[in-house]
Amino acid sequence: MSKLPFKKQLLASAVLSILVSSAHAEQQSNLLNEVVVTATRTEQDAQDVSSSVSKVTSENIESTMAGDVKQAVKYMPGVRAEGSGRFGMSGFNIRGMDGSRVKILVDGVQQPHAYNPGASEQRKYPNAIEIDTLAEIEVNKGPSSSLYGSDALGGVVLMRTKNPDDVLITDGDEDRFGIKTGYSSADENFKTTATWARRHGKLETLLMLTYANGSETKTHGSAADVDGVYRGAANPANKKLGNVLAKAFYQINDDHRVGTTIEYYDYSYDEKTRSLEGYSMGSMLTYNDRYSNDNNKRLRLGFEHEWNINAVLADDLMWSVNYQDSNTLNENYDTVSSHIPSLNYGRRMRERKASDQTIQLDLQANKLIDSSNAYHMLTYGLAYMDNKFKTENTDYKYDLGTVAPGHTDIPDATTQKFGVFVQDQMFLLDEQLVLNAGIRYDYFNTEPKTNDGYDKQQPSSQNDAFTGKLGAVYHLNDQYSVFGQISQGFKAPTVQQLYYFYDQGAIFEPDPNLKAERSISYETGLRSQTDAAKYEIVGFFNQYRDFITTQKVGTSEGKDVYSPTNLDQVEIKGLEFSSTALLDRLLYGPTGLYAKFSIAYTEGKDLKTGKELDTISPLTSVLALGYDDVINNWGGITSLTMVGRKTEWQEEDNIDAPGYAVMDITAYYKPLEDLTLRAGLFNAFDTKYWLYEDLRNKTSSSTHKNNDLYTQPGRNWGVNLEYMF
Repeated sequence: MSKLPFKKQLLASAVLSILVSSAHAEQQSNLLNEVVVTATRTEQDAQDVSSSVSKVTSENIESTMAGDVKQAVKYMPGVRAEGSGRFGMSGFNIRGMDGSRVKILVDGVQQPHAYNPGASEQRKYPNAIEIDTLAEIEVNKGPSSSLYGSDALGGVVLMRTKNPDDVLITDGDEDRFGIKTGYSSADENFKTTATWARRHGKLETLLMLTYANGSETKTHGSAADVDGVYRGAANPANKKLGNVLAKAFYQINDDHRVGTTIEYYDYSYDEKTRSLEGYSMGSMLTYNDRYSNDNNKRLRLGFEHEWNINAVLADDLMWSVNYQDSNTLNENYDTVSSHIPSLNYGRRMRERKASDQTIQLDLQANKLIDSSNAYHMLTYGLAYMDNKFKTENTDYKYDLGTVAPGHTDIPDATTQKFGVFVQDQMFLLDEQLVLNAGIRYDYFNTEPKTNDGYDKQQPSSQNDAFTGKLGAVYHLNDQYSVFGQISQGFKAPTVQQLYYFYDQGAIFEPDPNLKAERSISYETGLRSQTDAAKYEIVGFFNQYRDFITTQKVGTSEGKDVYSPTNLDQVEIKGLEFSSTALLDRLLYGPTGLYAKFSIAYTEGKDLKTGKELDTISPLTSVLALGYDDVINNWGGITSLTMVGRKTEWQEEDNIDAPGYAVMDITAYYKPLEDLTLRAGLFNAFDTKYWLYEDLRNKTSSSTHKNNDLYTQPGRNWGVNLEYMF
């Protein structure tokens, strides 16, 4: 097999882990073998991976002119990034699993759990990520806890930021500069990113600076621009973004390389909430002059060390330590009037703060064990994380002249996580058969602590779990391979699931004795690759138990009482197909003409109720036709996304999500070798459509009466210019 020597060389050459991975293959064509990391924690030829992995590179991001992470993954089969508007992206949905059931890593550093206490005052989402700094995004679909621990119940999203050698184009001493600037009409966003990469002797450095200034993301142009609950146009807003990424690597000698990373993200979003202007809660309260000022910050400081140890137990060892501080501030202003004197607050501001401070230590070793007709790549390591979560709520009532702690639904908490893992990749029968077996143990401990708004002392919570996986790939010949995998996942309860308490209107009682959610996944598929086309078809069946759900447990003083419990069992199954074809080789078309096609079908049910899960995506397909001229001086791609209706929801009165088809067109031109101009037309036919997840939990009795408020932008355009020198 022509590709096999590459695989062995890849494994034998001190494979870098996800924690410090810096090398990646330069894309030469749409059919080159991809190198992926998430499936095995080592660089691996995608043809040898026993599960389904999707990947986008910075080149893909540029070609589609993706303005954020949500846009970057929208063409991945079975994957969606959810959330928009004031609070931004809330997380990822992989084959029907979303929220804290999907683990998000940036350079191996876990991003905070989403925190959503309800109402519209506060959110804290894992979205403080600047797209221009990313070299690639990988998604490992399905349970991945045997390698990544808790939260990988539904899969893992790994984002790798750029390193100096992603920018530099030679192997010697070099300075390379870049400036990229662009505009998007959908949110009137101007954005500029400056890059400087340098190699001098044994030292490599990278500095990236980003600044953006824009407005709200528009809804469809036909939406009503009025005040109140019948508003269809997006609420007017101003947003600003600043991001800094700085890296330095030093090659001490042939065996030791160290690196440091500083990353700082600062995003503000100020909104005038015209969709709730004049809103009345019954006949008691009326809200006016509503607006909000939000800020989202993330600071990361990291150190890493790669050591070619060449010892009996390890060929190479990699360890890293990272500190991350993530903070959100939500300021909610309004004027409250009431005929009841005690509720006639007048002008007020509800300030909501939340923070996650994390220290994370990771260590991984790799050992190649070679024999005459087989070899093993042994990977093992440990991970430790200490996370401190805090909230601080303050209510300012200006007309009454009072300042007091606001009601807090959750205590402060410290969570400690520890995990150890081992994996063996076995290459047998002259590398025709690849086996993969792994096991991991994780322990979690959460200690809650009272704060000014939460004075009820709660007990600590502990969870632990063993998880494993077993996979195989068999290369039938140079073109065809079959693969299959059984893998387990688990997710320890989050702080919010353990301790959330609310007693206004209804009562939500915490349950610190919740067990971890668990899953097992069965996946099998077929891959084919020739010099003209490649495709993959995969089927999966996932079972989940001890799903944490909230149910009514009784009444107290005339109020319904709810509590989370390990109750639900869930099954999700589906099929995915993806392909790329070089049409100049298949159909004798122009050199550089290619096509891509993917389709994803998923169905899933709550076995207790028999109803379809709200998180299940409708049938989705993407067809793309692209062209790159022989010397890559110009080209473009046209993509047609087709999504079916979603009519099955947990709540019968949830409104249906209509199906739609949307076309996007992007093109590029390079008048000079180092200068690239790009332009894009998005939603080219001005289709009015909704993303199904934006209509989740929307009924005729919802506060907002005009569903146009949740539509996506109509026809819009973007341009950017990039100069590298």
